[in-house]
Amino acid sequence: MGPAGTPGADARWTSFRDILFDYDKSDIRAGETTKIQEIVTFTKANPNFQVNLEGYADPRGTDKYNLALSDRRVKTTRDALVAGGVPADKVKIGALGEQNRNCTENTEDCFQRNRRVEVFVRPGS
Repeated sequence: MGPAGTPGADARWTSFRDILFDYDKSDIRAGETTKIQEIVTFTKANPNFQVNLEGYADPRGTDKYNLALSDRRVKTTRDALVAGGVPADKVKIGALGEQNRNCTENTEDCFQRNRRVEVFVRPGS
């Protein structure tokens, strides 16, 4: 069941698992589709919830390129949710490039954790 809380603007956002991406790609890889389906299932069972998506990139590439790449990733994720039945007006998106890195080591494992779309939900009004 979904998180309880105050609906609307004062509601707290709760995190789902991140959607991960391959290097320099914005398509949702096969191994991540179950996460998309989990979000779709949750929103269908909780139609008053809102979804917020924040797209990120690893630090390789220019700031401008990474911002555009994270924008493509977040839009691809939104489009997959909408295609699954989530109403478009329930999904907000933002692209942040390489900001808010959750790992700062120069390893492939660390880069992978930064190539993501973070998914949050909260009760709507």
